[in-house]
Parts: sequence; C-alpha cells; structure tokens
Amino acid sequence: MPHSSLSARHVDELIAESLSQAVGLTGIADQPQVVVSPYRFNPLGAHIDHQGGSVLARCLNQYTILVFWKNDDRRSVVHASLQPGLWQNSEFMPGNLADEHGWDAMARASVAAFSDYRQMRHGVTAVVSGTLVSGGLSSSASVILAYLSALARANDVSLSPEELVELCRQVENDYRGLNNGIQDQMSIAFGARRKLSLLDVENVRAEHVCDPVDSSDVCFLMCYSGVSRDLGGSPFNTRVAECREAARLLFADAEHLGQVPVDRRNAAALARLPDIPARRAAHVYSEMQRVHDGAQAWRAGDWQAFGQLMNESCQSSINDYESGSEWLIALHEIARELDGVHGNRFSGGGYGGCLFMLVDIKAVERIAESLLEQYLTRYPDLQGAARIVIAETEGTVRVVTREPLSQTAVNLEPCL
Repeated sequence: MPHSSLSARHVDELIAESLSQAVGLTGIADQPQVVVSPYRFNPLGAHIDHQGGSVLARCLNQYTILVFWKNDDRRSVVHASLQPGLWQNSEFMPGNLADEHGWDAMARASVAAFSDYRQMRHGVTAVVSGTLVSGGLSSSASVILAYLSALARANDVSLSPEELVELCRQVENDYRGLNNGIQDQMSIAFGARRKLSLLDVENVRAEHVCDPVDSSDVCFLMCYSGVSRDLGGSPFNTRVAECREAARLLFADAEHLGQVPVDRRNAAALARLPDIPARRAAHVYSEMQRVHDGAQAWRAGDWQAFGQLMNESCQSSINDYESGSEWLIALHEIARELDGVHGNRFSGGGYGGCLFMLVDIKAVERIAESLLEQYLTRYPDLQGAARIVIAETEGTVRVVTREPLSQTAVNLEPCL
C-alpha cells in the first residue's frame, strides 16, 4: 500500500471542509447540496483533439467542490469563489456576462448557457473551491460542469453527458470567446472509475477500456511542477493554426488534419511540406496511432508497451509539436531514468502543470522521493510548491446531498 504522504485528501474530507466554509460564508442553515466534479488527465492523445483525433482520458482524485442551495424565490445566482489568491463574490441575473477571467466569469457564462437551453425558474447560491487550480488538469472544464450540474439539479433538469459537453463548449466558445475543443469536458462527463475513456471527439462518443485484473501492480503518479498552466501566454493558438495550415497543404478541402485522406498522410507527402507544418502533422498522425495502440496495450495489461507509448508521446510533443516548459521537460527527463517508471507524459499542454508517470506500485515511494529530490535540486525556488501524489481513479461529475453519498445516474456505454 502506498505511503499516506503520497495520498491526496479524500473526497469526503474535502466535502466536509467545503460545507463548513460555505455555511460559514452564507449563514444559510438549510440542507445544502454538493457537486463533486473531478479533474482529468490524458495518458495519450496530446494536442490532437482539435485535429479530429481520439484521446485516452482518465478522471482522478483532484476536484472542484461546489456547495449550493436552490433559490426558491428568484432566478438570480449568488456566487462566491474560494479560488486561491482570487476571492470573488457576486450576484447576477442570467445573461449578465463579464469579460474578465476567473470563476465568476465562468459562473455567469454557465448560467447564460443553461438559461438559453432550458427554462430556468430557480437560481442558486453557490460557494466553489478547487484542489489544484491551473495545474493542467482541466479545472476550468471541471468548474463549468459543476455550475451546470448545480443549475440542472435546482431546476429539476436531467442532462446527459452529451448535453453537458455541448453546454460546456458553448460556455467556453460562444459565451467566453475561447478557442477550446471539447476534450476536457468529454474526459470528465464520460469519466468512469477503474477505466480509461477512449474519446471520439468528432462524434462525441466514448468507449470505456476497463482496467485489467492485474492493474493493481501499477499506478499513475502525478507530479505538480509548481508552475501553473497558462494557455493565454502559450503558443497554443499558434500550434492549432499551424496544424490547420498543414491540413490545407495536404488536402485543400481539409479544415484540420483529421479530415486529410489516409493516403495523403504518408511520409512522402509530409516530406513535401515546409518544416514546421510537416513536424506538426508528423506529431498529430503518430499520436493518433499511439492512442489506438495504447488502448490495446491497456486492455492487455502490457505496462511496458503503454509506458513506452507515453514516452514517445512526450518526445513527439517536445520535438515535433514544440510544446513543453523547461520545468516539465526537466521532470520528464528525470523520470525516464528512474527504475520502476514505465513511461511518463505532460498534462496541461506542456506549458505548465503536471507530469504523469505509470509506475510499479512497489516502487512508488522511492520514485517519488528521488524525482522530487532531483527536481528541487535544479529548481530550489519551487520547494513547497512542487509536490507528488498518487492519481487514483475517479468517476464522473455528480451531485451529492448527505452521508451516505449518493451519485446521480448517468447512462454510459459498457466496456468493450
């Protein structure tokens, strides 16, 4: 059993703490409800969702916790954010948007999207917090899904995973003007315990790949670099544009690389492209194959093969896609040399955030100690910020009321 120092705080403890804070802030004595919205990571499928590629996803035990009460007498929303370093407290009506970043703007956009989609008779009073904000684990999608789930429960609306994904897309693309794909919200909305989700982002479908019987021999270990992810200051949009340029050069009618006919994706065709579009396309097409191969390796419990695919994915992200901050590249290089690490890869687009490793469970303490020691030797200023925990499996977003915790029913495809 892994050492307790590598265990994240249990969700029941987080809920209890969030409830105490929310009651203290609001002074409301009525029984609250709680949305538990997990974060996610993608063992394989780097930078290809916006190019029509499938990805492998898994929810983990880092969370958005949203405590809420239904406002019986009004449609307005009272919102308080406990986001670290950014206290926000506001009340607003549907359609009252804000241009700034932060959870208040996300809350307003979520209310607008929900009220345009379904009749909204009741607002909510909500207090929201998160365990690892801006860590490259889709905390933004997690918090939006939490708002949507609370609004749905308050208005007696049942939302399918597909509806949650589309509403979250509207919040980010239509109401907030962001250029995000749907990988993040799909990863969470279709999440299931003890399974990888093979996500078809083009058709908004998920196939679940069950953990094999010997999966207890390994675990995913997450190392937070101590440096937050920030796509706003990264080359994210530039890379997307470069991929689309490569697609048009390969096939004039293609809007992204996934629309290029298969017979035009070969090495000879890529060799005729300029250097940058050629390398972007090489990453996308090789990563698409790695996702396919990774699903097969996971089903078979072939940890060595799966880990090697993670390493290849990370190297392709660095060399062909040219992502990766110096901190995450350092973590990747250190982890590759440690015995017991089958493979590792960035999360958060590589511009900050976390490194994920597939490791032997018996070596997890030694790996964690050695990795953190070597990393902090290089970056002593990150002492106390960088940390390592075991990424335990989690399920989808859900609404809970009181002990014993209850989970909303979600119809998901069976494992194949």
